[in-house]
Amino acid sequence: MAPFNQEEIKQERLDWTILRDGGIYLYLREGFLLKDLKELTDFGYTSISFDCGTWKTSEQMHLSFQNLLRVPCDYYGKNLDALNDCIQKDIVVPDPGGMAIVLRNADRHPDREVLRKVLSIFARASRHHMLTGHRLITLIQTNNPRESFDSLACVGARWNHREWLIKARGL
Repeated sequence: MAPFNQEEIKQERLDWTILRDGGIYLYLREGFLLKDLKELTDFGYTSISFDCGTWKTSEQMHLSFQNLLRVPCDYYGKNLDALNDCIQKDIVVPDPGGMAIVLRNADRHPDREVLRKVLSIFARASRHHMLTGHRLITLIQTNNPRESFDSLACVGARWNHREWLIKARGL
């Protein structure tokens, strides 16, 4: 995919804004997430959605990633190193358009440190894919209005533009 043009930048197109800010956005309200997913779909993005609340073990999380991201099962080691390799080398990011990975119920993930590492992998993969002309975005839905993920591969997850003010999250 060609880089963003000046008109897309001037309009602060949603994908431009997310990628400019590190490739990861946080959402509290499902409605805002769905609205942004619709906008990304209109730009040609495909989305793959995961429900972190259904994972009780790392094994379940990795099986979910393997199945929905369609990573090759013959060498996917079902660990974070394998996820890192596969998300950079093996997943197909559509062109034109891009891919939005959606993690719902992030606050219900059974291991916060593992989730932080997964998000760092996705942040790094977003930069990797941009270098080859592909757009990979991660959208995180949480039920915790105080959620924060700083230092994800040298970037932080930012709140979407509708909920970035603390008062917009009811705090």
